[in-house]
Amino acid sequence: MGLYDLFFDLTRLEMRLWDHVDGALRAETDVPLGRFEALLVLQRLGPCRILDVSRELGLTVGGTSKLIDRLETGGLCARRPNPDDRRSSLLVLTEEARVVIDRGETVVESTLQTHLGAHLSDEARRTLGAQLGSLRRAGRTART
Repeated sequence: MGLYDLFFDLTRLEMRLWDHVDGALRAETDVPLGRFEALLVLQRLGPCRILDVSRELGLTVGGTSKLIDRLETGGLCARRPNPDDRRSSLLVLTEEARVVIDRGETVVESTLQTHLGAHLSDEARRTLGAQLGSLRRAGRTART
């Protein structure tokens, strides 16, 4: 298999998986996958700045700011004054966001089990995970 064929297979698989998970999340929580990922980052980091979320998601600060604006408009996060820097604010999850995350995690896991996990043995999953992790780390190193 050539590298382009591998690239083609990976990108098409990613798009199909994204569509399945995004559709299931929207149906159950009314939150698209891109916003759900931002909620998970906010949950993991705790109170944080837009720059922190931007780095985690690999988005520009401007793009992340728009994403956060949408979450805030939807009642899923709030901006609080940063006690260490009056020029910036800290992002915090709302209680509504915590409900969305709880429901969404179940939906994501179930959807991925149906469309990915059911087709991989435990050994294949571990091997694929290790290989993809190695490629992601190599990609980060190559960009710096």
